[in-house]
Amino acid sequence: MGKQMTRRSDVVMVGCGPLARETAKDAARRHRVLGAFSLEGEPRRHDLNVPHLGDVSALAAFLESTPVDEVYLATAVTPHHAALQEVIATCERLGTPFAVPAQVFRFERALPLDVHAVPDGYLHYHCTMDRPLTARLKRASDIVLSAAALVALAPLLAVVVVLIKLTSPGPVFFKQVRVGLRGKTFEMFKFRSMVVDAERPLAVQLEHNEQTDPPLKMARDPRVTAIGRVIRKYNIDELPQLFNVLGGEMSIVGPRPPVPSEVAQYQPWQRRRLSVVPGLTCFWQVRGRNSIGFEQWMLLDLQYVDQWTIATDVALISRTVPVVITGRGAS
Repeated sequence: MGKQMTRRSDVVMVGCGPLARETAKDAARRHRVLGAFSLEGEPRRHDLNVPHLGDVSALAAFLESTPVDEVYLATAVTPHHAALQEVIATCERLGTPFAVPAQVFRFERALPLDVHAVPDGYLHYHCTMDRPLTARLKRASDIVLSAAALVALAPLLAVVVVLIKLTSPGPVFFKQVRVGLRGKTFEMFKFRSMVVDAERPLAVQLEHNEQTDPPLKMARDPRVTAIGRVIRKYNIDELPQLFNVLGGEMSIVGPRPPVPSEVAQYQPWQRRRLSVVPGLTCFWQVRGRNSIGFEQWMLLDLQYVDQWTIATDVALISRTVPVVITGRGAS
């Protein structure tokens, strides 16, 4: 259900032998090859033409700190079976797509009968359900719904702009770096609900944090402005994110995009929530928001990642409307 992107995807390889050399050469035409990890007993090749990223034991730490779209297992399977099985387990745990060789031989002229099945000689695996037609329908729905909502809500948006300008000095919109699909960062838009430079004294506010888990949540945050309390209670401050949806960085439905500092504190299993496009609403929003503990929040997001359907999205949108109107669970 990943976003259709025109940019070159970032990939890494496991293996530094002859197969890795040919794979790197072929992959460079379509992807940005960040480098290769070597396996035990595998000599580094000087003609690999991609950076050597170290031993394969460093792969997990690399994937946790660097956005990667796919991992190529570019080596012979038999002598490295145990190590490659661990690589697959790591990718599955983190939600990172991976590719394994479709055959043990390389061919110069011979072609498979169905060239579309293995166009690059690899079988590609995703850790989410791969349904291209449904994903395209979801993206089309995002464009139509976000555009229609922006038109319908234009009067409300104009009123909020005026109120923010009249009651608090500073810009109307607040831009914040968030983490999206597979760890890629983007700028998320919101109406400003706090005083200017509210993030600067954040360390001082941490002692008032009412949750011990990564997200900072305070029921009586002194940085929030008077109008900010109202628009936050009813999620009006989130409406500019409809522009993020139009741009494809977000979806109407999906796990909320975290800030990088939160992701840095994730346990490995929690990173799998980044394997889908983030959204405006998900299970967390309709089941209590700030009254839900962090671990339960993560489990709800993974439930969406594993079980999402168009019907689920429609149900979540319909359940979000009364939650927003009543302000239930907000702080």
